[in-house]
Amino acid sequence: MKKVYTLFSTILLALMVLTTTLTYAQVTSGPSDVTTVPPTNASDVGKVLCYGQNISISGPYETGTTDYAVYHWYKIDPSGNRQLTSVTTRTYTETTGAAGYYNYQVVTENANGCTSPISDVFKIYVLPQLNVTVTASAASMCADPANASLLTANVTPASGYTYSYQWTRNGTPIAGATSSTYNVTGESTAATVTFGVNVAYTLNTGCTATGTKDITITPLPTKPMITAN
Repeated sequence: MKKVYTLFSTILLALMVLTTTLTYAQVTSGPSDVTTVPPTNASDVGKVLCYGQNISISGPYETGTTDYAVYHWYKIDPSGNRQLTSVTTRTYTETTGAAGYYNYQVVTENANGCTSPISDVFKIYVLPQLNVTVTASAASMCADPANASLLTANVTPASGYTYSYQWTRNGTPIAGATSSTYNVTGESTAATVTFGVNVAYTLNTGCTATGTKDITITPLPTKPMITAN
């Protein structure tokens, strides 16, 4: 009888481990929601991250700096279902794979096995990868201050977000050049000048991309002299 009980216990434990493993294995990687429009303000969500940044969130302490015995972390899947993760410590981390909302909840459990109500949903928004190129109305100009070339910053994603701009000349910021275009004028010295633009999401100004464009300033011919044949 003891052997049968031991065998039964072993099988039951194995089934519990298998069930737990399968439950954890079903947790969906990537965003919880990719269809809802981006937040209007960064304060609308718990955190706005740059593309490729990893998520790190934490639950509350039980007292002072003492952790609860167990933290039950849940992630919301794209269908809106709550999935139990394998993380039971105060801090939850995840590698982001794409842009969108990543939504989480947590339940705390003390040493006596008493559990809290589930938390409100905590939302993190991961921004899409930012890219920028610069086009010019003229890639070369005569060394005459009156000549001009209009530079345009072409940003991807092209819609759905707002950006800040800062144009540079040979790496030095140009005062007041903070729109999506910049008109190159006043170049009177023959040279190749590199104009650049630093673009940042307004939702998180730390998420930036840079594009550059070389403009060739060609020298003017010298004043001609007429001679008789």
